Amino acid sequence: MEFQCIGKSVLRTDAYDKVTGRAQFTADIKLPGMLYAKILRGEHGHAKIISIDTSEAEAMPGVKKVVTAQGCDILFGACIMDQPPLATDKVRHAGEGVAAVIAETEKQAEEAIKKIKVVYEPLPHVTDPLEAVAEGAPIIHERNHEYARVPGFPPVKGTNIFHHYKLRKGDTEKGFKEAEVTVEEDFYYPLISHVQMEPHACISWWDSPNSIHMWASTQAPFLVREIVSHMFHIPMANIKVEAPYLGGGFGGKSDVVIEPMCAYISKFVPGHPVKLVLTRKEAFTSSLVGRGMRGKIKIGAKKDGKLVAMEASLYYADGAYGDTGCNVVTASGFVATGPYEYEHCKIDCYGVYTNSPPVGAYRGYGHPEAHLMTERAMNILAEKLGMSHQELMRKNFLCDGKENALGQIIRPGNGNLYKCLEDVEGALYEKPLPAEDENFVYGRGIASFMKTPMMVPNASSGAILRMCEDGSFNISISGIEMGQGCQTVLSQIAAETLKVPLEKIHISKYVDTQHSPYDWQTVGSITTYRSGNAVIQACNRAIEKMLQSISLLYHRPVEDLKYEGEFITSRSDLNLKFESKKLAQSYLAPDGHGVGEQITSTGSHLIRNVQFPDATTGRGNCAGSWTYACEGAEVKVNKKTGDVEVTHLAIAIDLGKALNPGLARIQMLGGMMMGYGATFTEELLFDDKGRIKNANLNQYKIPKLSHVPEKFTVKFVETPDEGGPYGARCIAEHPIIGIPPAVLNAIKDATGVDLFEIPVKPKVLLEKMGGNK
Repeated sequence: MEFQCIGKSVLRTDAYDKVTGRAQFTADIKLPGMLYAKILRGEHGHAKIISIDTSEAEAMPGVKKVVTAQGCDILFGACIMDQPPLATDKVRHAGEGVAAVIAETEKQAEEAIKKIKVVYEPLPHVTDPLEAVAEGAPIIHERNHEYARVPGFPPVKGTNIFHHYKLRKGDTEKGFKEAEVTVEEDFYYPLISHVQMEPHACISWWDSPNSIHMWASTQAPFLVREIVSHMFHIPMANIKVEAPYLGGGFGGKSDVVIEPMCAYISKFVPGHPVKLVLTRKEAFTSSLVGRGMRGKIKIGAKKDGKLVAMEASLYYADGAYGDTGCNVVTASGFVATGPYEYEHCKIDCYGVYTNSPPVGAYRGYGHPEAHLMTERAMNILAEKLGMSHQELMRKNFLCDGKENALGQIIRPGNGNLYKCLEDVEGALYEKPLPAEDENFVYGRGIASFMKTPMMVPNASSGAILRMCEDGSFNISISGIEMGQGCQTVLSQIAAETLKVPLEKIHISKYVDTQHSPYDWQTVGSITTYRSGNAVIQACNRAIEKMLQSISLLYHRPVEDLKYEGEFITSRSDLNLKFESKKLAQSYLAPDGHGVGEQITSTGSHLIRNVQFPDATTGRGNCAGSWTYACEGAEVKVNKKTGDVEVTHLAIAIDLGKALNPGLARIQMLGGMMMGYGATFTEELLFDDKGRIKNANLNQYKIPKLSHVPEKFTVKFVETPDEGGPYGARCIAEHPIIGIPPAVLNAIKDATGVDLFEIPVKPKVLLEKMGGNK
């Protein structure tokens, strides 16, 4: 099929705003009467608050109010209501907000913060999830079992476990008795930071006692609205949340973070907008972090390579508050088998309270942690079986007719893993590896993965369309543009459906909960999928209205008419050629009467038949869509230092249809380098008081230009997804998932050393290699 806009690498629609500096972010907004907030942060990983003296701070120049949460009974959360806006009886992680100063300037607020005196009683703290579930561990939430929560997130009373997801298929005891070869290993994936370019920012303005206007750097303005409504018992219609451009999210802005705090403290200065912008240090210590998993996996197979059974347990260090981490735990359980079929599996995932910043969504949403375990274990199993990793993968891939662990039957439209693997193999093995020499050894590794968007079953996206008098179209959506290019791709979808040039489509740049259509959250790589379908529906409904208007005007059946973009024609009358733009605001017929109605329309999309997992087995139609991919790495290991250089990264992903190949490629490159960072450089470190030691960009190392491999390969496999817009499926988070296991498999190939945790430390690798050779 020949497309006008789909499949073209068109220029981003937000490019001009961003390269010229015209793009407005939350921190850029200035309002009359604005005040500024700074937060006093707890200095202990775990401590009782004995007293807070704010008297000196209140007397400082420019200070309007000092706010604490002493006596506050508000607890908020989307799934588990376990978090106060500021610490009440104790701090549960170093960096938690204890008090806020609101002043005329940021500098005044910063100076006043220093004058607040807090007396603490330090308590034992714990940051490792296995230590947090051990007997005698300090209990972080004594009321764990009492918190209000939505169904499906059961806590374990008297422990730090706030959620236990179980997935059961078959009988693993029977399965392992049948297995002829087994592998069992422990794994570690550290806590890491999102390091978005834009720190979290929020402005909150109570413009009346029962009405609030907010601006936020958020991926979820409608969730912010919902949480604030519940906190203060005010109608959602009275809450206006605006989301300007977002300077990077990666999931760390998809849950409420500082917005409830900002709404709470600004209520003490009604009539004044209050701006809170986190420092870079606070972005590390006082927002959301990601990962933090310790796990064990056991897999068993027949001698011919057929997988029989698997067991896995994953413990997540989900931080001081569990609400943002509970769905990550469940998602990780969904995919712990990897893209393989097992007759028997038993998976247990635990969300564990720890004295660290709360864990939330981070690009990949529990999938990277699970796949690190699965793909490393598969590599070791293949060696035990005396076959290549790729041969073992091919024997067990999920494909047409097979059943995944959730009980879903895989169909061709779910994607083609075999082609993905073939393409990565072709890229990696195009040339032979260099021979080992005095200084270096070389290796290659491959990993496959599957990814589903994690969402509530009624998560939907909307679109509102309005035709202008010149035949152009304004379209409002609520997918947040945070660098991924959703506005551009949705413009292409609209232009293709409406059969007009791309320049005639304008997608709204900002989201406003009082005027934009509802969208659950911009998460799960699902915006193009859900919003794209909503846009198509709105476009088709607009076309239907135009055809109906012409039907009334010319007294012809709608079936006789044909929409061709700029014109509407007749199938039976070649002389009928009507300019579509004349219908935008109802048409004034030659005899003086009005025909039709304004060409406005709406669309919405909900992925049908998705359900919550069964309470007993954890199974069900819980995944609305799947995306399959394979990734590969080539490494060069220094035998004298243990340093690893990645010379080639490759990915082949079945994206259904490449709507904008240029943007898709950029997403792949960025995601692979984020995976590189997790593999080699990124890890949050804590001191003996539970404080993050490397909460700055000098000590917390993200990949640099010098780390970029000399070669990238990006291949797109196109197996259309029947439910996706023009056959497209979700791809944005995916390239981060397979890089750590692919690199560790490559290190094994080069050195013979099996690694089971990241980041890779040269000293550790060198020691396992036997020291200098």
